[in-house]
Amino acid sequence: MKEFKLDDNETNQAGSALPTKVGVWAKVKGFLFQEINLNKPIVLELTPKEEKVLNEVHDFLFQEIKFPELHDFLFQEIHFFGKKNKEQL
Repeated sequence: MKEFKLDDNETNQAGSALPTKVGVWAKVKGFLFQEINLNKPIVLELTPKEEKVLNEVHDFLFQEIKFPELHDFLFQEIHFFGKKNKEQL
């Protein structure tokens, strides 16, 4: 059996040779309060298939919409009480 000799100076130092148990809260704190470098450029690496899908979605979302029939349908005149002749007005 191996024995460890502990001195008071070694236990107070951060570079102790003893392993420490990392709890859940320490992991959560480490994740939430990590340093973020905002000057670092963001690099997104995509496979060719992912790049193709991203381009198709972008083209779909930013396409120029030209539907004259839809415009005519949405902005047509509506008569609630039937058709009125222009002569009666």
